Amino acid sequence: MWFIGLVIGLFVGGAIGGFGGAIACGVIGGIVGLIIGSKKKSTETANSAPTYTDRLSLLEQRLMVLEKRMSAIEPPGAVAAPSGVVHAEPGAATSAAANAEMADRAGIEAAPAPHADISPGLQPAPGLQPAGAGLAGLAAFDSAIPGDSAAPDAPQTGTAPDVEVAKPPSGSRPYRPPPAEPPKPNPIVAWFTGGNTIVRIGIVILFIGVAFLVKYAAEHSLFPVELRLASASAGAIVMLVIGWRVRDKNPGFAMTLQGGAVGVLSLTIFGAVRIWHLIPPGAAFVLLVAVAILSAILAVKQDAMALAVAGSAGGFLAPILASTGSGNHVMLFSYYAVLNAGIFATAWYKAWRPLNLVGFIFTFAIGLFWGARFYRPALFDSTEPFLILFFLFYVAIAVLYAFRQSPQLKHYVDGTLIFGAPLVGFGLQAALVRDFEYGMAISSLVLAAFYLLLAKVLFMQKRENLLLLVESFLALGVIFATLTIPLALDARWTSAFWALEGAAVLWAGIRQNRLLARLFGLLLQLIAGLAFFDGFHIASAPQAILNSIFIGAVLMAGAGLFSNRLLSRNAKTVSKFESAVAPLLFLWGFGWWLFAGLREIDRFILRDYRVTVALAFLTATALAFGWLHRSRHWREAEWPVLAFLPVLVLMAFIGAADNGHPFANFGWMVWPVAVGAHYGLLYRYEVEERNAMLSAIHAGSLLLLAALGAWEMHWLTREFDLQHSAWSVASVILVPGLLLIVVSSRRFSAQWPVADFPQPCLIGAGLPIVIALWIWTFYANWTHDGTSLPLPYLPLINAIDLGHLFVILAVAKWVWHLKRENSELALAIHTHRTLMFAAGGAAVFVWLNGILLRSIHHWAGIAYRFDTMSQSVLVQTSLSIFWTVLALALMFTATRKALRPVWMVGAALMAVVVGKLLLVDFSHVAGIERIISFIGVGVLMLVIGYFSPLPPAGVGVENEKESNA
Repeated sequence: MWFIGLVIGLFVGGAIGGFGGAIACGVIGGIVGLIIGSKKKSTETANSAPTYTDRLSLLEQRLMVLEKRMSAIEPPGAVAAPSGVVHAEPGAATSAAANAEMADRAGIEAAPAPHADISPGLQPAPGLQPAGAGLAGLAAFDSAIPGDSAAPDAPQTGTAPDVEVAKPPSGSRPYRPPPAEPPKPNPIVAWFTGGNTIVRIGIVILFIGVAFLVKYAAEHSLFPVELRLASASAGAIVMLVIGWRVRDKNPGFAMTLQGGAVGVLSLTIFGAVRIWHLIPPGAAFVLLVAVAILSAILAVKQDAMALAVAGSAGGFLAPILASTGSGNHVMLFSYYAVLNAGIFATAWYKAWRPLNLVGFIFTFAIGLFWGARFYRPALFDSTEPFLILFFLFYVAIAVLYAFRQSPQLKHYVDGTLIFGAPLVGFGLQAALVRDFEYGMAISSLVLAAFYLLLAKVLFMQKRENLLLLVESFLALGVIFATLTIPLALDARWTSAFWALEGAAVLWAGIRQNRLLARLFGLLLQLIAGLAFFDGFHIASAPQAILNSIFIGAVLMAGAGLFSNRLLSRNAKTVSKFESAVAPLLFLWGFGWWLFAGLREIDRFILRDYRVTVALAFLTATALAFGWLHRSRHWREAEWPVLAFLPVLVLMAFIGAADNGHPFANFGWMVWPVAVGAHYGLLYRYEVEERNAMLSAIHAGSLLLLAALGAWEMHWLTREFDLQHSAWSVASVILVPGLLLIVVSSRRFSAQWPVADFPQPCLIGAGLPIVIALWIWTFYANWTHDGTSLPLPYLPLINAIDLGHLFVILAVAKWVWHLKRENSELALAIHTHRTLMFAAGGAAVFVWLNGILLRSIHHWAGIAYRFDTMSQSVLVQTSLSIFWTVLALALMFTATRKALRPVWMVGAALMAVVVGKLLLVDFSHVAGIERIISFIGVGVLMLVIGYFSPLPPAGVGVENEKESNA
């Protein structure tokens, strides 16, 4: 069913609304089909398994029919038992045919019996007769009951005669009892079918259907537009009336209908004014206002907050839906003033926080949007009164909400309105008075006086349950009083003053155990940072360090770090939120410190030396915080130490990008100090402390050293005009290879850090270096011809081939050390030995081919390019013979050592040679070269077949085990 619903939904939706309509209707159709299918399945399951009650009822009906039939044919001497069951006189009997006929009429099958006598005087136990057992089965059941129940006039006859009990027909289906508990429904179906959700989904679907219907009718011109809109409005009114009538019987259903009706009415009015232009915007505005007022009245009458929220949202959206772009802000804000007055009136009776939030968000969001697009200084006189009015509305609504909720002693302070109204209002006020001198200072002073006065008035109410509200208004008054003085001063000094004040307030709040004071101190530091950057773009620093930007940033950094220290040391007394904010304060203060130092470097250091000086500054910072971490046991102070490695990596990339190599411009002096400081800080850590993170850092540190060495060696070859020679390509492996040899040496591996971190140093760093060297072999053989000026080219005596020998030496040293020193690392090598042999064999194969091709290039004058080499007859012939020789060597060695896998590798290479002969050499190689290729390969294959037969299965495995042991 769900698939059918999905297909139908896709088809209908595609016809109505294209791709988007197909997706929406397809989902809805699939859900409806899923629901219908589950309902149908549950119904069929219920119908297919009759209950015990149904079977007992059926049995009772059959017994009643049976009694009537027996009464109709009973002999004259029969006496009816009190229970209604016939008792036959002795000797009375019915024929088998009569029994069969009776059973057939009663719907019960009788089993054949040698005689049809019914046991006299025995009354059947009600409810125990199996269905379909027949009269003979009933008599047998009676005779099987112990005891004597004969009538007074019936003599005792002893044992009842044997009667054959009828068996159920062979074709009948045995009864299966229903499961102990019904299967749990699909959770999606359960969600959609639970409670009143179906009604809500129906309203949504109806709403969408109205939209699609309007669109379809408009596209096909089925009815006049006026009739369509009138029909939609009439349907909405009917829904509204029905919802009102059933509000007492089914409130949830009623609210859903009324909410849907309000939505349909708003949609209809919107279509009439914006799509078909049937009514003027003024009339549409009035209608939308009427709909909003109607929904508000219905909500208050029925105590339905959801309906009030829906109506309020529709009211705020009305001018947007009916807007013509004229930009009449006085009418817009007047209308919003009416709506907010309605919300204020509702707040007088109801503590509906969502309604208050909807009004607040719509009012100030739309006001902000309008101001960004249309506001001009000339509109100040007509805009400022509305801003003040809206601000007062939501301050009053917050106070009313507190008065309504405070008797419950919970959630009576609406923080969103209390702090959001001044924050957003003051931001809009700043945009309005930005062209007025001291406009912000005056506005801040007025707000400070307003909040302080309001706090005093509420405090005089002598209500303990409003104390938090009083403290909130007092805090706002202090905030705006704090803002008043520095608004006309330098932003950097002001922000520094605020940051220090925030840290002091936080300290006082911890000492006095006042949460609100502590939160104010944190908020003040955040505002200080925003204020700092507000005036940053116009700042100028005449001299280094002794300027407002550097000093202000350092003071803000100090305030943030001090606040982090306060909260961390008092974690048991502060709230969970403050404990969670403490790490962020450290990052806040540390970020300001980095900003202060790096900005000074960027402004007062020459461009060529900025990276070097910045590296020195960051190294000093890491050392300072490392000392704080150890001496003051400051937990967060270790973060710069642990993050120093990524910083070094970043500085290396920046130095290479800006200066060509990291050691440029006295970098050769700073980098050793930075790396030494990094290892000195790591040495202070215990091995058990943060072992996983330290392991990663040690591995990354060795890789950084390898990368720095490779880059600097490559740069040196460019300095000596060797950038395109074999010396250049071979230089990059020198430092990584030496580093691999050093960490694999017996003496160095017994020292820190390898001794304490063997896995990270030997595997975490060693394996990536090995992989890099392995990749280098392919790159070097593919791109370089081995020219090693001023030396002449000789195989193996050139930079490329010597580099390969050095790589083999370093990797062999590494593998041998792992197998010798550490059992776990040796096990890792042993586990992946097949992969390592395959990778090493591939690299050696490429290297040997490179030696051949480079020799042909230098001695035969064939260009060292792929296209030229692939078309050369000499190259193709040489490769065929060379591969055959390699295959011969592999297979010969495998036969002598009984290494079956190695022999198979040689055989595979031999198969490649044969394929190359048939596909390449046969068609592209001609003359003597083709002859040499075929003859040479053929002879070598004969040699292979004679001297290197396939080793027997199993022998190679045993030999390999012995060699590994």
